[in-house]
Amino acid sequence: MKAFLSSLSRSKRYVVAELFLVYFAQGLSSIMLGSVLPDLRAAYALDYQIGGTLLSAQSIGYLGIGLLSGLAAIKWGLKRAYLILYYVFAVGFVMLLTNGSPVWLLAAMFLTGISKGAITDYNNRVMSEYANGSATPLNMMHAAYAFGACVAPLAVLACHKLGGDNGWRLALEISIVLLTASFIFGLFMKMDDDKSTKTEQNSATDYGFFREKLFWLCTALCFFYEAVEASMMGWLTSSVTSDVVPSSFGVLAADAAQIITSLLWVSLLIGRFSCSVIAAKFRPWQMITVMCFGVAAFLVLLVTGTTLPILAVATIGLGLCMSGMYGTTVANAGDLFSRYPASMGIYVTLNGFGAAMAPAAIGIAANRAGIRWGFATLLIAGVLLVVSAVLNARYFKGRQHSKAVSRA
Repeated sequence: MKAFLSSLSRSKRYVVAELFLVYFAQGLSSIMLGSVLPDLRAAYALDYQIGGTLLSAQSIGYLGIGLLSGLAAIKWGLKRAYLILYYVFAVGFVMLLTNGSPVWLLAAMFLTGISKGAITDYNNRVMSEYANGSATPLNMMHAAYAFGACVAPLAVLACHKLGGDNGWRLALEISIVLLTASFIFGLFMKMDDDKSTKTEQNSATDYGFFREKLFWLCTALCFFYEAVEASMMGWLTSSVTSDVVPSSFGVLAADAAQIITSLLWVSLLIGRFSCSVIAAKFRPWQMITVMCFGVAAFLVLLVTGTTLPILAVATIGLGLCMSGMYGTTVANAGDLFSRYPASMGIYVTLNGFGAAMAPAAIGIAANRAGIRWGFATLLIAGVLLVVSAVLNARYFKGRQHSKAVSRA
């Protein structure tokens, strides 16, 4: 990382600092939403179904901006588009604090989703250009997001201690200050115009990947993975706050829930660093198979667990198994995405539907049968994730067999 930074000009190092700061702020702010959801629901007298719909509204915003962020960079310039769409997140938080109308709250969550989607696009695009083929800067940038996510539940816990019933408001206010500070820091950076997007608009589009089995296997894997991840981020705190964790451990249920959520992100952070080492020894499909079975197993443990130690083990296991899924699935596709330039955008959009649909489904089920049964519906995604992994493994084993036969 030191060599990478030394190869950059001073202005580009400033941009890199902004990318890291923005990802840290968004990681912290994004996970705060899930952590304060029980308090927000109580403050505005919302049911579980509305709570799940709020999470899905964020995912819909994330999906929608993916097709428009490139056009925004062309029309406004990359720096202006970056800062405007980034600060929309803070606007969404202000809206959450000012009105409890479901429509208003849905609009606020939609804005946070727009901001998340745009920054995911811009941060990865700019850092990829600066990194010039090296994965280390990108991994470190994503680690900044995970670090912010680790801090979020602990920050919410501290805010509850200081602010009592209004602790959730204090948490969002602190997040708004951090988002504003990173926005001001970004005003002084020099970011180049988005030339790559202009080139992409004029490139030919080939949709031949729709006929490739591997594309659909990777899409299925990531669809069900994102369903699990989005649901964990949005509903984990609520699922272990509803009298699942007994107070006999000397920790209040709400406090334990924040600790559990923080454990998830600590394990994700550790797992993301570890996967780069493991990937050198195993093939992507082998790693995916192990991770998917692990996700399903730890989901069962999380859903059935009733004590803090069991929930902690399940959460850590899930975090480790989920940490490398997205990147490894992209690697699993081989050169498919490079052969079909249009495939990545459609791949991301299709997968995003998993993240949008699952939290809403849990909310509907929780509203009718309680949060534990609602959260248990996530096991369906876990089973389908395993099925997808098995089919993916059979696909690659079949290719190996075909190559062996042809050589013979």
